[in-house]
Amino acid sequence: MGQKASNKNRTGYVLQDIGMLLVLASLFFGTIVLLNAPSQLKLENLIMLLITFAGVLLAAYRLVISGVVIVGLQIIIYTVYKLFFNYTQGVQIETISFIWLVYPLIAVGSMIIFIKRSMIMETEIEILREQVEELVLIDPLTGLYNLKSLYLDLNAEIALSIRRKTDITLMIVDLRYEAELRKILGKKNYNMLKQKIAMLLQDTLRIEDKIYAIDHKGTLAMILSCDREGAEIVKRRLKYILTAKDAIPDIIDNRTIKLDFQFGYLYYDDEIFKRNVIHYKQKVESELQYDV
Repeated sequence: MGQKASNKNRTGYVLQDIGMLLVLASLFFGTIVLLNAPSQLKLENLIMLLITFAGVLLAAYRLVISGVVIVGLQIIIYTVYKLFFNYTQGVQIETISFIWLVYPLIAVGSMIIFIKRSMIMETEIEILREQVEELVLIDPLTGLYNLKSLYLDLNAEIALSIRRKTDITLMIVDLRYEAELRKILGKKNYNMLKQKIAMLLQDTLRIEDKIYAIDHKGTLAMILSCDREGAEIVKRRLKYILTAKDAIPDIIDNRTIKLDFQFGYLYYDDEIFKRNVIHYKQKVESELQYDV
């Protein structure tokens, strides 16, 4: 398997080298044709060469279809143009003109061969990136578990709470006016703010209560081992700590900024949610609008 992949990569690099040689050769050949064209055909050949170069550039920028279409139309229009003057005025078609019936396609084709390997590599890198993102369970900024991990843990915690007949409540904390704060603080300070909020929650909650960073805005979710009354106590405690004047002095000091948060939570009821963790989370999110 590894040997096949190695041979495939080697073949790809060889084709890329061949494509590069063909591109250089075609550009050189086009220049030679232009320099050796009869004086009355210089302008005509220059226009054809420039259009061909435009097609090659489009192919180089991964606009392969556009490049092929341009040189295809170029060949068709040039052929009609030559036949028209030959038929109506008896103008003889010069031998050099026949070069432009195939040269543009060869030039663009050479560029396509050259970039094909790069396009394959870019596709493979994108697939690998998506696969890695699917496997990642940690938010890189805060170090907390992410949304994917929340769903996995919720499934496990719900199953455990049903079996042991224990309480479980999902709480979501949303920072109000996220867009405005991001503009005022800037990306760096806003990221520091998200990190500090995450640290405050970690220091406040019990070890058994799990915290998750569930989006890029700084929204946090918590799986709490308590009922509605316990969740309300947690909400009040967190709100007091997060909105205290000295909560985040190193980020918002000397700024007329007041942090405000929305809290939403729902006690898990299996008869209502039936172990559908996505629906459960969405219902908790809808509770945020009622926290004014």
